[in-house]
Amino acid sequence: MNDRPNPGWFGRNWKWFVPTGCLSVLLFAALALAGLIGLGIKGVSGLMSGSEPVRHAMDLAKANPDVRAAFGEPLETGMGFQGSLTTNNDSGEADLSLPIKGPKGSGRIYVKGTREADRWSYRLIEVAIDGSERRIDLLGADAAPDAAPEAASPERSAPDESTPEEESDPEAPAEESAAA
Repeated sequence: MNDRPNPGWFGRNWKWFVPTGCLSVLLFAALALAGLIGLGIKGVSGLMSGSEPVRHAMDLAKANPDVRAAFGEPLETGMGFQGSLTTNNDSGEADLSLPIKGPKGSGRIYVKGTREADRWSYRLIEVAIDGSERRIDLLGADAAPDAAPEAASPERSAPDESTPEEESDPEAPAEESAAA
């Protein structure tokens, strides 16, 4: 009667298998791409978090009592570093914005500095607290010990230089008055 043989599995199910198979391949490709992008971001963040400007800024933030009071402990860096960090041999530039978080809140650390002769010097390291206009200057405490000896040396040299002049000035009028 019916001379046509029964179609196989693909012949019976191709109408749903082809779109589902194509969508599965596209979904797998999208997940693989997202994974690669995620690993790239994690890798860049890992490289940045290991850099000297980031380590220095985090050490200053962890040691600052105002930062500890605002964020709590432990203080950690988050994902999403922004800015640039370039080095060439023993020179470089850093202009970074680092996310930080603690149990009490989150914010960002802003770092600007230059590297010359393999030494970093910073123009700005400050913490901005999310949801507040308040900023905490981290260089104020760090720069004070460096500035104190420099400020003390001119003060020391100034009295040493002025002392002979003061001694000669009082002696000169005394000699003048003695001669008169």
